[in-house]
Parts: sequence; C-alpha cells; structure tokens
Amino acid sequence: MNESNRFLLIKAWENGFWSDISHVAGQLLIAELTDRIPIIFWGADSLYASEAPLVKDAFTMYFLPVSNYSVYDLEKENYTCYPSKWNYSNLRFPGTKDLTDLEYVAIASVFGRPENVLVSNVHIYVDYLTQWIKEGHPAYGLGVKDVYDYLYRKYFKLQPYLSAEIEDFYLKNTENKYPILGVHIRGSDKINERPDLYQVNDLYPQEIDHYLINNPTASIFLLTDSESILTRYKGLYGNKLIYTNCQRTPYDHVSVHNGGVPYYSTIQKGLDIIRDTYLAMKCDYFIGNHTSNVSVAVSRLKDWPEGTIKLL
Repeated sequence: MNESNRFLLIKAWENGFWSDISHVAGQLLIAELTDRIPIIFWGADSLYASEAPLVKDAFTMYFLPVSNYSVYDLEKENYTCYPSKWNYSNLRFPGTKDLTDLEYVAIASVFGRPENVLVSNVHIYVDYLTQWIKEGHPAYGLGVKDVYDYLYRKYFKLQPYLSAEIEDFYLKNTENKYPILGVHIRGSDKINERPDLYQVNDLYPQEIDHYLINNPTASIFLLTDSESILTRYKGLYGNKLIYTNCQRTPYDHVSVHNGGVPYYSTIQKGLDIIRDTYLAMKCDYFIGNHTSNVSVAVSRLKDWPEGTIKLL
C-alpha cells in the first residue's frame, strides 16, 4: 500500500465546537505520526452539521481542508477500513464511538494497522500521543501545550469569507476604542462540568477593573453564551462593551441539549462561536476560563506576547 492510499478519516466527536476541534487536533497528530493523509468529515454526528449532513462536510464550512482529499475519495470498494464496522458505503454515516473501544494504553496498536482507512470519532488527548513523537518531527521535545499550539496554528485556517466578516466587524466596532480587552465568561451548561463556575465568574470584574485602571481608554470585547451575563456586563461597563449579535441562552442552569433552550441552526451555532473566538484573538489582552475550550482555543491559536493573556 503506497502513501497515497493510507488515510485517517476524522469524524465528529459529538461535543462542543472547540472540544471537537481538540479531538481533531489529536487525530491530526496521529495522522502525522503514522504517515496517513487526514480527512475530516463532520456529518450528521456533528452538533454543527451542514444543512445536508450526509453529503456536505461541516468542518470545511468553517475551515480550509487539511488535505487535498475528501471523504468521497475513500468510497472505493477495494479500500479496507478499520474498525471493521466501517466500509466504503457507510463512511459518511454516524457511528458509535470506536477508534476503538481501546484504552489509552493500547493506542499503539493502531499505528501499525495495514488498512487503507482508519476511522476515528473518539477524542484521544495529545497528552497520550507525545511519547510516539520521534526526533525530526516539528513537535519533538515540546511540552503538551506547545504541541497543541503547533497543531492549532498549522491546521485550523479560516475560510476566507469568515476572515473577511470578522475583519469587517472588528474595523466597524473598534475604531478609536483601543486598547481592547477580550473577556470570555462561560455560563449555561458549563455549570454541569464545573460546580464552582459562579465563583470563578465572580473574579472577572476585579480582573477587568484592574486592567481598566492601567488602561482607562480601553474597550471590552465580551464573549458569552449567557444572556444574563451580557445584561450584567452592560450594566457594569456601558458603552465600553463590544459584543456580537450571537444567539445566547436566557437560562443559566440548563444543558445546551435541553429542549428549553431556544433552537437555532446548527450552522449558525458554529458561525457564532467561530466569530467570537477569532475576534477575541484580535484583542490586545485576554481574560478567560482555563476549563473552557473556547478560552483554551483563543490561547492556542495565537502566539500571545508574555503577560497579555490570563485564564482564570
């Protein structure tokens, strides 16, 4: 089997946007370490699926492709797949989590697989993969954070239309409002993962006020999924506040999957998250939550000068 017939198909992990991107990053590292061509297909199993999820990939609605191939190039009868439940006729369909049902200690077994196509929809953290990075690889000798930074900055390039929209919003809303402090405050379903979320969120005003004392002309770009948090910060900071017109939940104690949350397009959800994340990267200083994948993505995608980013 020559190199052009060796692929890793990376499917959605069925989680939040930047959590799924973290999953993709780990798989992209596996592709590099196993000399396989990566192909990403976010279909009906993605929370950010396209309007035609069995035929149109959602990942490339937001980002440029990570290789010159697509899932359609894998749909060949003579191609073998692993795990064995996959074959040329079902690669675009959702499936149970299974690359594989292996424990992390058995990850090494996928490195020598002979099949043409490995299929993964399971999050394998980079932490578990660094031991296989060999000398000569760009990430050799790097710590886990730096490996993630390498992967995010190499592979996750916005589609040009999104870059243009973000730049347009930035220019129209930040004129004569410098410097800009980016602030990401998580609400809604995050409380299910982090019981002390409210205590962490209570730290933000002190951090913001400290920045404003040293930068009295500064504006604040606020990223939040919570309508109540936005309302509170409008009251605190008035016309210093900049924010996008994205969909937010009016509730603070419900899961994003709960029927009480107003429904809106899966595509729009992804676009909202992307715009806020990349606008935050244009800020001069950033304060976020170190347990939130949005805040972590902001830290990974940009080489922040020392002392200009703080994750609570």
